[in-house]
Amino acid sequence: MSKKKEKKEIYKSSKWLLVFLIAILSIMVVIRNKTLDNDIWYLLSEGRHILNNGLYHIDPLSMHEGLNVVVQNWLSASVLWVIYDFFGEMGLLLLIVLCNIAICVLLYKICYLISEENKILSTIIMFICDMTLITHFIVSRPQIFSYITLLGLIYALELYIHKKDKKYLIWIPIISFIQINMHASLWIMLFLFILCYVIDSFHCKNLRLQGYEKKPLFIAIIIAILVGFINPYGYKAITFIFGSFLDSYMRIFIKELLPFSINNDLCKHMAIIILIIGLIYTYFREGNVKVRYICLFCGTMILGFMAIKGFSNFILVAFFPLAYFFKDMVPKDLRNVFLPVQKIINIIFISFACLVIIGFGYVYISNKNTITLKHNAQGAIDTLLKYTDKEDATVYSSFNDGGYVEFRGLKAYIDPRAEYYLKKNNGKADIFKEFYDLQHGSLDTKEFIKKYNFTHLLVADTDYLYNKINTETDNYFILYDNTELGYRLYCRNDMFSDEERKKVIDSYNKVIEEAKKNQ
Repeated sequence: MSKKKEKKEIYKSSKWLLVFLIAILSIMVVIRNKTLDNDIWYLLSEGRHILNNGLYHIDPLSMHEGLNVVVQNWLSASVLWVIYDFFGEMGLLLLIVLCNIAICVLLYKICYLISEENKILSTIIMFICDMTLITHFIVSRPQIFSYITLLGLIYALELYIHKKDKKYLIWIPIISFIQINMHASLWIMLFLFILCYVIDSFHCKNLRLQGYEKKPLFIAIIIAILVGFINPYGYKAITFIFGSFLDSYMRIFIKELLPFSINNDLCKHMAIIILIIGLIYTYFREGNVKVRYICLFCGTMILGFMAIKGFSNFILVAFFPLAYFFKDMVPKDLRNVFLPVQKIINIIFISFACLVIIGFGYVYISNKNTITLKHNAQGAIDTLLKYTDKEDATVYSSFNDGGYVEFRGLKAYIDPRAEYYLKKNNGKADIFKEFYDLQHGSLDTKEFIKKYNFTHLLVADTDYLYNKINTETDNYFILYDNTELGYRLYCRNDMFSDEERKKVIDSYNKVIEEAKKNQ
């Protein structure tokens, strides 16, 4: 067998293994996202409004007037709405899968580059890293686009260092432009990553800095910073994150902004990873450890300790440096293992891939007219819309349910866009603090309801208001109640005449009785 033919066969064996593992990871993404993330509701609402009415600076979705907003994920929301509008829920799921495949490819290429073309090692590290990411962070949010841009940045910088070619730096301003418009709140993360490479660009033997040409790197960075201002909101898109990330109420109320706690399952997982990788760094301390990898590891770890959301960035950069450490310890190919059974492996993969494609196609074709996004409050909102025009309704809803209310075309009191409801951002009122006080019993519920004079109250069984409304003394009656789903809908009495209200209640009671009989 010629060397050329032998090398070709070795490459095929490694390639099929990589593709096979990415296919497995894709299935994990589908399983993980059978129920799409709750933020998808307000994202679709934003995207729909932007594409139908154009970009906005005053919030049009909530019931509050005159709230200044910065739609820091306007492009992501628009993409998500276009996909949903054309392909429905299955389209969103497929988009998440495709984004994760892009993440896998970039992880593999980074590992392949720094491991000096070690395919097996690169494949293993890519699989472990992405599996960890899928477990905790691959969901239908703008962050899936940010993971691609952040990894793309690292790949471009590593190519510049390894190839010593300035042309790869052109990607830094391009990535900056994409990031600021896709997900502005993580734009600053690009430069925190770049800072690690800037530190390593200086030459210092005592600090083991690698040292490489700095001038083109600095030029690319300056251009990337300037490009960051090319967005619909200018400098506000860049500074918006600083007005909300450190807010005390947000950090208490939003779980992903909580600091590290060993009682949290995610934190336990991250603690194990930190310990293992930390020991590896310690063991290789006598070798030529790259300072940029240590900076990336420590910097993102600190962010994770500050807010557990930061561990998503930690996962992106914690694993790939292992390809550098183990490049000479793991064989570059497993020829003796894979070549004898290469045909069998190919048959298994092709069969598996066909089953996945056929299965996905069957599910889509058979359900394309019925697959929709679902929410436990759907019945309540259907009932509301049956008796009330959208334009006439102002709905109290909790932080988690407001996005769905807005998705159905109604005006909500609050939604998961927590930063929009901080006075220092919206310039009008501290609505988030008010909601926090309400849920913790610090507000008079009657005064609160009187203040806004809601037409409807959508309350989950976890909401403080769930058992606080008295239909005999308060100006509301129950329009919908489903204890199994945990939602109750109150309607203001004057929305109907006494006679109409009685008919509505009687009609709803008949529906409930029939449903019980059918069960």
